[in-house]
Amino acid sequence: MDTIKTVKVVVVGESGAGKTALLTCFLDNTFETDPLTTIGIDFKHKIVQLNDGQSIRLQLWDTAGQERFRQLAPAYIRSARVALLVIDLSDENCVEHLIRWKGIIDKNKSDFTSTIIVGNKHDLVSEKRSPRLTAIIRETNDEYIETSAKMRKNIKKLFSSVACRPFPEHETSQIILLNEPRPVESATKRCCQRW
Repeated sequence: MDTIKTVKVVVVGESGAGKTALLTCFLDNTFETDPLTTIGIDFKHKIVQLNDGQSIRLQLWDTAGQERFRQLAPAYIRSARVALLVIDLSDENCVEHLIRWKGIIDKNKSDFTSTIIVGNKHDLVSEKRSPRLTAIIRETNDEYIETSAKMRKNIKKLFSSVACRPFPEHETSQIILLNEPRPVESATKRCCQRW
């Protein structure tokens, strides 16, 4: 029988970094110029299909970036398979925001949680990044992707990277039965996806 594997993804970062805009662009292929501010936590999901035909359900937890809601993020980070740390590249304080949120993630993540740093609002900045930002991103050893929800730049690449990660628990964890089985392929063959 065919299965849908579930991957919990938590999206964290400062208020205004564009977390909700990234998710809206991915889920609905739209960009809102004045989106509502997330209050607390918002949940969405999308099923994507990899090139080998395997389906992945991405559970997307959009956290509020305001100070008063920050205490909610650690609980969601602990059980996430992927933490997307979104920074606003056009914000002069983006390095400090990156350092603060990276510390929160590292303090609360599980052994199986991987982090992707997302430099959002690429369309609002020059091509050159500050040496300090570049050095800190390099020091983290985390994957880094620059995006623009407004221009739809690298949105598909970002969520392809999330869905194509090798999650060992996929062999036995949360499944939903759909129909008859397909031949099982190795995890290395599911590196690219289509949707």
